[in-house]
Amino acid sequence: MKLIKTTKQGNQHFLLDDGRIGAIYPKTGYVRVSHSIKERRPEYRKAAVERNLKAIRERKTGNLTMYQINPIRKVKKIEPVKRDLFYYPTWTNGNTDRPYKYPNKVFFEYETTKRLLYPITESSNNYLRLMEMLTKFNYKNCQP
Repeated sequence: MKLIKTTKQGNQHFLLDDGRIGAIYPKTGYVRVSHSIKERRPEYRKAAVERNLKAIRERKTGNLTMYQINPIRKVKKIEPVKRDLFYYPTWTNGNTDRPYKYPNKVFFEYETTKRLLYPITESSNNYLRLMEMLTKFNYKNCQP
């Protein structure tokens, strides 16, 4: 793993062992890597590495497709229902033709995923965590 470039914002771009590009974004706390080029034929693999390096030289890394590798955690969220709910009262035995508006606030619960972010702020310096994530990914997935 070799440092290629550091931007004005402090983002660092690395060339991983198999030719992919890895990036650390300290302000937001994200770590991203470009897509795998392992399964390609050697001539296509070499062209993909050259394309990655060219994008970095020309400062057009926004054109590279990069995936987040921050860990994912499941989170339960509770949201209010944003529409009016109506009901038919049970004490009328169905003899009413008009429903009543539900008087209380109603909530629903759902499960979603959230990335763990490690931004560098004045109170915490998470740079080592970001580097460790990228180094572990390089060791595990990017062996030539």
